[in-house]
Amino acid sequence: MNNISSLDILLVSIYLISTILLSIYMNKSPIQSVDSYFVSKRNSSWWLLGTSMVATTLSIDTPIVVIGWIYSPGLWKNWFWWSFLFTHCIIIFYFSRYWRRVGVLTDNELIEHRYSGKESLFLRYFKAFYFSIFFNLIISAWIISAFIKIFTVILGDISYALLFVSTMIAIFYTTLSGIRGVMLNDFIQYFIAFAGSIILAFAVINSEIIGGFSNYFQLVKDLPTDKTSFFPGLFNMDDFLTFLAYVSVVWWTSHNADGGGYIIQRLCTAKSEKDGVLGTIWFILNHYVLRLIPWLFIGFASLLIFKESNNIDSETIFPILINDYLGAGFMGIILISLIAAYMSTISTQVNWGSSYFVNDIYKQLKNERNEKKLVFVGRVFSIAFLLCALLLGLSIDNIGKVWIFLWSVSSGLGFFLIARWFYWRINAWSEIIAIFTSILLSIFFLLLDYTGLKEISFFNKLIIIPISILMGFIATFLTKPTDINILKTFYNKVNPDGNWSIVKTGKSQNNTKNILNSFIFSANIIILLYSIICFSLGRFMEFYIYLAFGIIILIYMLKKLDSE
Repeated sequence: MNNISSLDILLVSIYLISTILLSIYMNKSPIQSVDSYFVSKRNSSWWLLGTSMVATTLSIDTPIVVIGWIYSPGLWKNWFWWSFLFTHCIIIFYFSRYWRRVGVLTDNELIEHRYSGKESLFLRYFKAFYFSIFFNLIISAWIISAFIKIFTVILGDISYALLFVSTMIAIFYTTLSGIRGVMLNDFIQYFIAFAGSIILAFAVINSEIIGGFSNYFQLVKDLPTDKTSFFPGLFNMDDFLTFLAYVSVVWWTSHNADGGGYIIQRLCTAKSEKDGVLGTIWFILNHYVLRLIPWLFIGFASLLIFKESNNIDSETIFPILINDYLGAGFMGIILISLIAAYMSTISTQVNWGSSYFVNDIYKQLKNERNEKKLVFVGRVFSIAFLLCALLLGLSIDNIGKVWIFLWSVSSGLGFFLIARWFYWRINAWSEIIAIFTSILLSIFFLLLDYTGLKEISFFNKLIIIPISILMGFIATFLTKPTDINILKTFYNKVNPDGNWSIVKTGKSQNNTKNILNSFIFSANIIILLYSIICFSLGRFMEFYIYLAFGIIILIYMLKKLDSE
C-alpha cells in the first residue's frame, strides 16, 4: 500500500458512496414484476443497451488476459476472443431481430417456443441449472479471482475487504433495481473503466524507462515480430494451427453462438428491432476497436519494460504497472476504474443467472405467478449465488485457462444453437446429446490432464466438436421431430431464413444477402482493428490507409442497414 495516498482513498470512497446513492435514486419506482426486474419493460434505447454490453465484457479480468497474451505468447493469441466478432456480426443481421420477435425473458425460454415433448422440458431445466449455477458460477469466480490478483499486488491483504465492499454494493443495486439499475450503472462504469486504461497507458509510456510517445514509437519498431504480429508466423505450425482453429471453429461452437446469455438479455430490453441492431453495432465497435487502444499501448510497453523475462507471471503485469507507474490521485482513478469494471460484470452475471433460476426453474416447478414473490426469489438467489462465487473465486489461479475450459464444456452445443433457427428438423434431443457429449469429453480430458496421464492441449480438445455434432445429428434423426404446431407458431412469429419446408409451402427462404453482409461487416471491423494496431506500433501510413478504408465501409454498412 506504499503508493496509496489519502487522496486515492478519498476518491475511491466517494465513488462507492455515489454508486449507492445513485442506486437509491433510481429506485424511486420499486420493481413490481419479473419483466421489470430482468428486461426493464423492454424499453431500452440502443445507446444504453449497447454500452451496457461493452461494460459487461470490459471486466476486470479482461485487461489482465489481453495484456498478458500480448506479452506471452504474442498479440495473435487474442484471436481467441477476436474470433467471436463473426458471432456478433451475425447477431446484427439475424439474431438481434429473431430474439426480439420471440419476446422471451431469458434465452433459455426459447426452448418452450421452439421444441416440444418432455425432452424439451428436461432441456430447459437442465440448461437453466447448468448455466445459472455451474457455468455462471465459474465465470463469476474468475472475475473475483481477477479482482484479487490485481488488488493484492496494489493493496495487499486489504484488497479482500475492498472486494467484499464492492461486491456488496454491486449486489445492492442489482437486487434493488434489477436490470435497469445494472444497465445505468454499466453506462457510467464503462466510461470510468475506459478512462482508467487511458490514464495508465499515458503514465507507463511517459515513464523514465520509456521516455514519452516519440521514444516509444521508436522502441516498438525493434520489438520481436512474433510478439507484435497480427497473425502467427506460417512456419510456427503450432501457433498457426491454433490461430486457424480460433477463426474457423471456436466462434461458432461456443455456448453463445446465437447471441446467448447477457447479450440476449440486453437485446430483449430493446424498445424496437432497430434499437437492438444499433446497440449491437455500438457494442461491436467498442468491444473490438475502441477499448483495445490503451491496452495495446500498455501491452507493447510491457515488452519494453520487462523484456522477455521467464520470472514473471504474465497475468500480473497489469497490476504491477499500476502499482509502479501511477502517483497519488491517478492511482485513485485507476482503482475506481477497476472497481467499476468488476461491478459492471459481476452485477450482470448475478442478474443473468438469477433470471434463469427464476424464469426457467422456480417459476416452472412451482407454477408460481405472483410477480412480487418471483422478484423476491430472484433477489435471494442473487445473494446466495454471489456468496458461493466469492468462495470459489479464491481457488482460481490461471484465468486464461478457465476461459478455454468453459469454451470446451459447451463447444459441441454452438452448432445446434445456430441450426435451430434455420432448420426445422433440429429438436430438443439435438441439444441434449450435444451438450452432454461436450461435458463428458471435457471432464475426461480434465481428469487425464489432472492425473498426469496425458497433457491435454487445445488441439486435443477440438475433437470434442465433431464428436458432439455427430452425436447430436444421430439423436436428431433417431427421434421424433418437434410438434408441427410448435414449428408453425415459431415460424410465423420469427419468420427465420433457412429450411422451413415443413411449415412453409413453396421455395425455402434462404437470404444469403444477410450472410454476406455479416462477413463484410466482420471484415470491416477487422480492418479497423488492424488500423489501431498499426497506430500503436507507430506505422502511421498504414494506420491512415486502413482507418479511412474501414470508416468508408462502416458508413456504407450503416446506411445499408438504415434503408432495410
